[in-house]
Amino acid sequence: MRFKKVFLVLVAFIASICGLQFMGNYESVHADSVNSNYQMVAHGYDWGPAIDQVVINTSTPINSQKLSTDTFNVSNSDTYIPSTKRTVTKAYVSDAKGNPVDFASSRFITLNLQVDPDLTVSNPFYFHQDSQLNIPVSVQFQITQNSPLFTSSGAEITKIAPTPRTTDVSYPELDKFSKNYSFTYQDKHFGTTKMQYTYYQAPTDQKHALIIWLHGAGEGGWQPKPVSLLGSKAVTLAQNKIQSYFGNGADILVPQARTYWLDTRTANEAGADDFGALGSNSTTLGYPNTVDGNQQRSRYESGLTELIKEYIKSHPNIDQNKIYIGGCSNGGYMALRMMIIHPDKFSAAFPTCEAYLDKNISNKQISTIKNENIWFTQSRNDPIVNPQTSTVPTYKRLMAAGSKNVHFTFMDDVHDRTGLYKGKDGLPYQYLGHFSWIDVLDDYPAPDYDGSQSENPDGTPTTVLSWVSQQTKKTNWK
Repeated sequence: MRFKKVFLVLVAFIASICGLQFMGNYESVHADSVNSNYQMVAHGYDWGPAIDQVVINTSTPINSQKLSTDTFNVSNSDTYIPSTKRTVTKAYVSDAKGNPVDFASSRFITLNLQVDPDLTVSNPFYFHQDSQLNIPVSVQFQITQNSPLFTSSGAEITKIAPTPRTTDVSYPELDKFSKNYSFTYQDKHFGTTKMQYTYYQAPTDQKHALIIWLHGAGEGGWQPKPVSLLGSKAVTLAQNKIQSYFGNGADILVPQARTYWLDTRTANEAGADDFGALGSNSTTLGYPNTVDGNQQRSRYESGLTELIKEYIKSHPNIDQNKIYIGGCSNGGYMALRMMIIHPDKFSAAFPTCEAYLDKNISNKQISTIKNENIWFTQSRNDPIVNPQTSTVPTYKRLMAAGSKNVHFTFMDDVHDRTGLYKGKDGLPYQYLGHFSWIDVLDDYPAPDYDGSQSENPDGTPTTVLSWVSQQTKKTNWK
């Protein structure tokens, strides 16, 4: 009997200790959950980048059983836009990068967020009026738990309210590209000048192509990765579908102008390193880029040529029969400009909504490029660059001069083709007519100026990029 009492006291003591231990674990789990953090994740869309995920680190494994799209209330704000509610489209346990896992629990929870072309608060960039550049903007999320979750050991969690792990946004699509590099060169007009660039290198030891992509006016500055790559979704050039066109793949070189490609201003010494501007005492080269100009030039012509030359020199597996240049808007202008001044250096060009005024292209220059491989793209309703003063007359002059491999996709408009985004009228979302690079980079079929649609050797409709991949011409990069 005495033994039984001792045994019961011992059991009660052990139970008491275990109970205290359980409470201690619960309190520790609870505290870790309160001190959780989150990472913002963005991907490229037709209209630009959008933050479409947050990855929450709870510091303890969370069971996925009670996790749903209603578990958290999510809003975000930035420097210019007040807190705006975000819609969670999917919630799941994941790894640290937001990839789903097969386990029943994980200390990482990923929330997928709804995005659309008009949801400005999801954009990690802001168009800065003074500099006329897209610049990264400080974004903050407000995340609060709405319903209970449980740890893998069964403890209830009710107060997950994560703080930012970092103010930086993660861009998984950019992992294939190099870090940002600075290229310094000597220009006869400007002296020592700098340019930024990033690149994707095809994973092969075999000879392969090189594509030079030139950004639009708002994507200059000092961060080609992410600004120049995601402002127009140029990251698609490194994706499998496009790369497969080029046999052994293609390197993608993405230079970035400090300001914009169609810039003829000079600057005094004090303003030489300004981003987005060239100092208050700026003058011009004498070849003004105005509607009354006699010739359109760029203060970056020499530097861009030298950068491409150095890249080819340092990457000996580049096939110099397959060097292509393209770009959008200001970059479309620069792609055409480079073809005009260096027709021997490019196997093909694909200028999109290019801003080269036809009246500033001489008959001699038309003759210089009439036998080159060029594919133009623009929309009829482009409100930024009038196609009737740029691409249309230039194309017609080239055809009249006897061009055999110059093409022009002249679209009616630029609209969503994914079926995901619609306007208030229920019809496919209409993008600004200037955004014709969407059709090029999304690799949609490209009819020619007369409406005819050619086919690739495998019978699929020709796209601008599939056509580019089929062009070969020996270039001269000594």
